[in-house]
Amino acid sequence: MNVSIRRAEIDDLDGIFRIEKDTFTDYWSYESLYEDIYKTSISYYLVACTKEAVIGYIGMWHVLDESHIMNIAVDREYRHLGIGSLLLASLIDYSRNAGIKRMTLEVREHNDNALKLYEKYGFERNGKRKEYYRDTKEDAIIMWKEL
Repeated sequence: MNVSIRRAEIDDLDGIFRIEKDTFTDYWSYESLYEDIYKTSISYYLVACTKEAVIGYIGMWHVLDESHIMNIAVDREYRHLGIGSLLLASLIDYSRNAGIKRMTLEVREHNDNALKLYEKYGFERNGKRKEYYRDTKEDAIIMWKEL
């Protein structure tokens, strides 16, 4: 399978939203994604694509010398094929090149697959946000990575 990683473009929004809606119960609206990806000056989004479609995405906010990963998701048909790893590694590379010194994110405390992925790339658990997720009241694990 030939997968490319590139910066998200306006034509990718439908694919990003399809994956977002299919992945999360408390998903971002189409309008919120549009605003974040294309109107927010501190946002940076990457997409994973085949010739046919967007199959994954990752987004962050770049604030001073830190970045906050906002979301990452992969189309159900392409999960467990390394697409999430490819997206995360690409975002880490971009962050280093952009002069970012630290990266952070929140992840559901019971999302073992995501926790393993982030730990594989050097993110460390460094706190908890109580009842962070509105849909389930689940706690979030705060993770940080020094670059």
